[in-house]
Amino acid sequence: MQISKNSDITTVKGVGEKLKKVLANLSIETVEDLIKHIPFRYRDTREILSISEFKEAEEGTFLAQIVDTKNIYTRSRKKLTVVKVVDNEDKLTLTFFNQTYLTKILKKGDWYIFDGKITNKNGKNIYNPKYEKYQGDSELQTNLGKIYGIYHETKGVTSRNIRKLLLEIKSQIPKLFTEYLPPDILQKEKLVEINEALVQIHFPDSKDALEMARERLAFDEMLRVALKIEEQAIERSKQKSKEIKVDEKLHKDFLETLPYQLTKDQNKAIDEIYNDIAKDFPMNRLLNGDVGSGKTVVAASAILQCVKSGYSAILLAPTTVLAKQHFETLKEILKPLDVDIELCISEEKTISDADNKLIVGTHAVLFQKELPEDFNLLIVDEQHRFGVEQRELLLNIGEYTPHYLTMTATPIPRSLTEVVFGSTDISVIKQKPARRIEIETKYVPLKKRDACFEWIRDRIINSNNQEQAFFVYPIIEEKDNGIKSVKGQYKILKDKYFRNLNVALLHGGMRDKEKQEILNDFRSKKYNILVSTSVIEVGIDIPDATIMVIENAERFGLAQLHQLRGRVGRSDLESYCFVIPSENIEEKENSLERLKYFSKHNSGFDVAEYDLQQRGPGEVYGVNQSGIPQFKVASLGDIELLHRTRKVARELLLNDNYNVNKIKEKLFI
Repeated sequence: MQISKNSDITTVKGVGEKLKKVLANLSIETVEDLIKHIPFRYRDTREILSISEFKEAEEGTFLAQIVDTKNIYTRSRKKLTVVKVVDNEDKLTLTFFNQTYLTKILKKGDWYIFDGKITNKNGKNIYNPKYEKYQGDSELQTNLGKIYGIYHETKGVTSRNIRKLLLEIKSQIPKLFTEYLPPDILQKEKLVEINEALVQIHFPDSKDALEMARERLAFDEMLRVALKIEEQAIERSKQKSKEIKVDEKLHKDFLETLPYQLTKDQNKAIDEIYNDIAKDFPMNRLLNGDVGSGKTVVAASAILQCVKSGYSAILLAPTTVLAKQHFETLKEILKPLDVDIELCISEEKTISDADNKLIVGTHAVLFQKELPEDFNLLIVDEQHRFGVEQRELLLNIGEYTPHYLTMTATPIPRSLTEVVFGSTDISVIKQKPARRIEIETKYVPLKKRDACFEWIRDRIINSNNQEQAFFVYPIIEEKDNGIKSVKGQYKILKDKYFRNLNVALLHGGMRDKEKQEILNDFRSKKYNILVSTSVIEVGIDIPDATIMVIENAERFGLAQLHQLRGRVGRSDLESYCFVIPSENIEEKENSLERLKYFSKHNSGFDVAEYDLQQRGPGEVYGVNQSGIPQFKVASLGDIELLHRTRKVARELLLNDNYNVNKIKEKLFI
């Protein structure tokens, strides 16, 4: 039967309506979807051992003849299928659990290829090995006796099932895909054609053939990213911006007003920003800094130069609380240098028509009928919390494009920055200000929880109620799943553990005005302890808060834990972060390992790199929001491949002989 890439999956022999529904769970609905369901790893079973060789190696692939099969029912009602096999030299017993149907499949006298591992060394027994009838030629084998792929599976569909379906259409794959990359690019980059790559990725003839197939598909995946990066870079080079003249004396005056010295990283970031804004095309820079590394003062230096050059700047924050905090902080920093600052957190508020000012606000700024005509610098804090459309509204309001700086306190590993922010220049701040003492992080097992709370109570009292503490919980309301809620624990902490201290409650279900009042009261020492959800995760700055307690800590991502830890240690006082797990943490080995890693590492960049390796970018950063590509073959950390594909992408985009739109349509993803 002739099929096309767009043919429904039911056109593949063996797929009925029932299997179609199951395959949909793997996003396989068409023939093309099936072909692009790429193995995530491979097993090489080409070396066929004799039984005696297999016994010696204790694992591998061997060929044997079936001499007997029988089902056995144990006293504990377990169903076992015992299969005895032989070859010309030796014999072996195989045991299968809960597969009584095998007595009808594995028939006496037939030869089979088996693959597995010996677990009972004394009896030389092998449990639940993979098996496939021997066809006499590896070309005719579906799974064993060759290099075979292991696929992502779902309930009702195994890798074996997927390989069988692909085998049905193997001969038609070369006809379904025509080459779309120019011959000179293929030759220069030493790439195999796409149809050959798609056959070899599923049915590799050799390790070399598999490697060449993977290299081609990885190249195509990365080329898609590279094209996007280069398109943005070319577009940016065409945009015009108004130069901001950097006044060195003004910068010197600014540094002299600060009650502290900037770190080497901060000074480097300021130099990079000054260099950008002095040009006649727009700055596009990411300020990637660890929690508490001093990004705001770096932004303030750019704002100062912008305003004093005769322009206005806008700083966007993701929440009202954070916008107000930025407003107060920047007002304090820039006060000695006479910079006008306005706060815009309501759609009803109208921005004044005064020039040369800073506007600090939330997305409410976007609803203003008119923005300052002299607007020339946009700073966005935590850009991933804003939609792309929202940012573009502010960057495309006139003939000139404002300079653009985005700040994030979520450290982004180096392996990701070039892929995600390829067309963006990056400044990194890793150093913490010298005045800040490193936070001591401790993993607290449940049996030591009460003792930990006693220590916290004594610490606050002995400081004459000057030091303060955060207690953070993952949910607002109590549920029957053993997870502590902020409302439930607020009452327990207030009535049992900290009766002589003032305890406040804060969570995302409250109105902004109420949240702001509680934070202001906490800042002014009306409360000793703030019991909260992760609503305090970003940007909250309480200098005398020295203790952070996070319960059910494994429920938070490592990046989130690091953000929460960053709410303390914001002064020269010794600070502590206590992570307390749930009751069943010992059963979750990975969760326990993550918490222990977190407790031993203070660098947000180290934590982010570890989290990325453990969970992958999609889960860590959220694929839809982050703009991080979901590669099937390519590696996010393959910077060499990115550089290769960026050169090719630029060549494709700048050469009119290439049909780039057609290439983008057909690129393997």
